[in-house]
Amino acid sequence: MRNIKERIPKHIPYWIFAASVLVGLTLPILIQEGMFMDAMLYTSVSHNLGQGIGTFWFPQFSKLNLYGLSAFHEQPPLVFGIQALFFKVLGDSVYVERFYTFTCLVVTALLIVVLWREIFKKNEEFKGLGWLPLILWITIPVCFWSFSNNMHENTMGIFTLASVYFSYRGLRSQDKNILWFLLAGFAIFLATMSKGIPGFFPLGVPILYWLVFRSISLKEGIYFTLKILFVPFLLYSILFVLPESSQSLSTYLFERALHRINSDPTVSSRFYVFERLVSELIPQILITGLIVFITRKRGYLTKIRENKRDIVFFFLLGISGSLPLVLTMVQKGFYMVPSFPFFGIGFGLILAPMALDLVNFYSSKVKLLLLLSVLVFGGVLIFAGCQIGKISRDKELIQDIKKIGGIVPKYSEVRGSKDLLNDWELQCYLMRYLNISIDKRPTSQFLILKKNLEILNSNSYKKVAIQTDLYELYQKIPVK
Repeated sequence: MRNIKERIPKHIPYWIFAASVLVGLTLPILIQEGMFMDAMLYTSVSHNLGQGIGTFWFPQFSKLNLYGLSAFHEQPPLVFGIQALFFKVLGDSVYVERFYTFTCLVVTALLIVVLWREIFKKNEEFKGLGWLPLILWITIPVCFWSFSNNMHENTMGIFTLASVYFSYRGLRSQDKNILWFLLAGFAIFLATMSKGIPGFFPLGVPILYWLVFRSISLKEGIYFTLKILFVPFLLYSILFVLPESSQSLSTYLFERALHRINSDPTVSSRFYVFERLVSELIPQILITGLIVFITRKRGYLTKIRENKRDIVFFFLLGISGSLPLVLTMVQKGFYMVPSFPFFGIGFGLILAPMALDLVNFYSSKVKLLLLLSVLVFGGVLIFAGCQIGKISRDKELIQDIKKIGGIVPKYSEVRGSKDLLNDWELQCYLMRYLNISIDKRPTSQFLILKKNLEILNSNSYKKVAIQTDLYELYQKIPVK
C-alpha cells in the first residue's frame, strides 16, 4: 500500500488554503443583508426585470427611474439580463444576488487558474501553483470589497479575462487559428455590453504581446487586433441598425455615459487613478518586494528572469485596464477591479520559483498541512454561516424598510419630499425589498419623511404608529 503522503498531491493543502482566503474575505460580508448603494441599484433593476418589470433593452428601476429618463440606462443591459435569469430560476430571496456575486467570484478564480496553466502549459511544476495568483488577486482590498457587493465590474471582469485568455492562447499557438481571436472579440463584446467602453481594453493584447515577446511582427499585431475588433464591430453595427437596441444603446452612450464624463466628475485630479492603484497594490508590492529581497542571494533572481517577459506582459495588461481612467474625471477604485487579475498573475510569476521550492520543502509534511488547511477552511465556513440573518450595513434603514413593508402594499407608490427623491439608499431598498417607488404626486396613499428632519405640512395625512429609526410613515386620511 502506498504511503498516504505519496497519494496526496503536494499542492492540495495550498489550494484549500487559497479557497479559505477567497471565501473568508468575501462570503461573511456577502451573506449578510446590506450592500453598497450602486450594488443595490443594479440589483433592484435586475430583480424588476426578473419579475417582468421592464424589458432587456429598457429595464426599469422605479416609476420615476433616474434623470427624467423613461428607462434605466446607467449601464448597458447585459448584466441586468443575466441576473434576471437568476431571479427567474431561483426566486425572490435576497440571497439570489449574493449567489450571483459569489458565482462571479468562482468563475473569475477559475479563469485565472486556466490562464495561469496556459502560461505554464509546458511546465507541470509551475502549472500546479495556480493557487498563488488567486491569493495575490483576492487580497487586493477593493477586489474582495467588490466581490462582497453586486458590482457590474465583477461580471465585466469575467469577460475581459476570457478575452485575454483567448487572445493569449491564439498568439502562442503555431497556426494562430482565427477562432481564438473571434472568441476574444466576442468576449469583448460581452464585456462592453456589461460596463461599456472600459470593456474594450483587452483589444491591446496583440500589440502588447508584440512589444514584449517580439515573436510576432507589429504588422501581425495590428492584424490580430483587427480580427478581434471585427466581432464587436459587426455585432454593434447590427444592434445600432435595429430600432429598439439602437435607441437603448444610444441613450446609454450619449445621454448618460458621455454626459456624466463631461459634467459629473467624482475626483478633483485626473491622476487620482495612479495614487489609488498603488495604494490598492501595497500589500502585494510589500510582500513581493520583501520575499525577493530576502531570497536574492539564493539564486532566485535568475529563476525570476526566466519569466520576465510574461511578468512584464501581465503587468502591462493590468496597467492597460486601469490607467485609461486618467482620460476622465469620473474615477472610482472599483472601476479597476477587472484589471486586478493580471496584477495577481504578474506578482505570482515573480514569486513562483520561491513558492515552488517552499511546496517541495514541505512536501514531507503534506498530511499535516492538509489537516491544517481543512480546519482553516471549515472554520471559515462556520464563521460565514454564523453571519446568515445579520446586516452588514444600513441596518437601521433595512429595519425601517421591513416595518414599512408591513403597512404599505408591494408594487405601490409612496409620496416623498424633494430630498427623498435623491435619497438613493432609501429608494434602492424600497425597490429591492418591496417594489415600492417614491413619487412626488400628492395623490399617493402613503407619505415618507425623514425622522426629526422633515415636518409634515399637510392635514391630509396622519402618522402611522410603527417604531422606526430613520423615517416616519404617514397614511392619507380618508375623506368623509
